[in-house]
Amino acid sequence: ALERAQAKLETIKPTCRADLLTLLDTAEGAFATLVAEFDEAGMATLYAIAVRGIGTGTVCGAPAVDTALTSLCDLLDFLLTGRKHDREAIGVHIQAWRLLMTVDLPQAGADSILAGLRKVTTKYARG
Repeated sequence: ALERAQAKLETIKPTCRADLLTLLDTAEGAFATLVAEFDEAGMATLYAIAVRGIGTGTVCGAPAVDTALTSLCDLLDFLLTGRKHDREAIGVHIQAWRLLMTVDLPQAGADSILAGLRKVTTKYARG
């Protein structure tokens, strides 16, 4: 049963990857319209986009993307809750998403990117 499930996942991997890249394009478009000050609606839109992708990275062979998306959602949640704005921190997360999807990084490279994202998100977790 596990082998059949794995084989099924392999058949949907290309479509899944294409869907995740389309979602990334949507996120980049939403980010481009994010205004310079606190933008509750814009950040809520980005959150809704990012949360839809969580879990998809693992299915399409890019599990680090799931971690990056979770970090982005956490960041947006902290920013929204604290009514703060950090366009650069949001942008770094979206750029990391693109990098993790399009560049064949060694595990150490992906781990380094994810550690950096955690530092950014942790800054806002403390309030």
